[in-house]
Amino acid sequence: MSEVVKLAGVCGWPIHQSLSPVLHNFWLRELSLSGAYVHFAVRPDEALRAFKSLKQTSISGVNVTMPLKTIAFEAADERSPDALKLGVSNCLYKKEGKLIAHNTDLEGFAAPLIKTMGGKALSETSALIIGTGGASRAVIGALLALNIPEIRITGRTDSKAEDLVSMVNVPSFYAVPWEHRNVAVASAGLIINATSAGMAGKAELDIDISKAKPGTFVYDLIYTPRETKLLKDANQAECQTLGGLQMLIAQARPSFKLFYGHEAPTLPDPSEMLHKALKDAR
Repeated sequence: MSEVVKLAGVCGWPIHQSLSPVLHNFWLRELSLSGAYVHFAVRPDEALRAFKSLKQTSISGVNVTMPLKTIAFEAADERSPDALKLGVSNCLYKKEGKLIAHNTDLEGFAAPLIKTMGGKALSETSALIIGTGGASRAVIGALLALNIPEIRITGRTDSKAEDLVSMVNVPSFYAVPWEHRNVAVASAGLIINATSAGMAGKAELDIDISKAKPGTFVYDLIYTPRETKLLKDANQAECQTLGGLQMLIAQARPSFKLFYGHEAPTLPDPSEMLHKALKDAR
């Protein structure tokens, strides 16, 4: 009897730009597993019905990108602690006839940071988050879990940063007015870009990273392009840098296990293969 082919994919609107199929299918080939991972273009006004219908299909699960993460959370029968913590889901999978909402962004963000900076350095570092959208929630949750002693957040709309601070309500987390963002850059040990600014086709991030102290760690969650202008400028300012490609890989690993029942291989490193896919897509 032949092995059952497991199908999974990634949902979004638009979705053609996602590298997730390249990554998951690479791992499937490396493990010689019968399976496939594809793009699913899902309109926001049809997403709730589409997600709820997953239980009637042979699809084992899906990853979900913006702007559908809140809808995926709402569509589920049950929600994991990480999904509940963030109020959004980037992963839906089936278990015992139920649709489960999970979020792998916390793990995806934290794993490369811990690997690169180390736990001791993180525990002694003040962090600045740039951006108040959906991605910033995962960043906030991960930094709190890592016991970062001081976390500041800034964004173009001051009230959004203030709302997030009020919602989290811990004394070590506070908002910085957008007009004072470069002052905050100068005193942070870790700076995270959780906006889409600097992504291919978008305006650049309006931050003067030259104000950062040498040795400051700059983490840009964007992976298109692989080296954003923020990271180039950070390197010139003698900062340490980390790009979004490693977060993409780290957040995909738990999803792969949920969808296919196997751990994603640690070797070979898929970074160069993904970088080539990015260049080929231009």
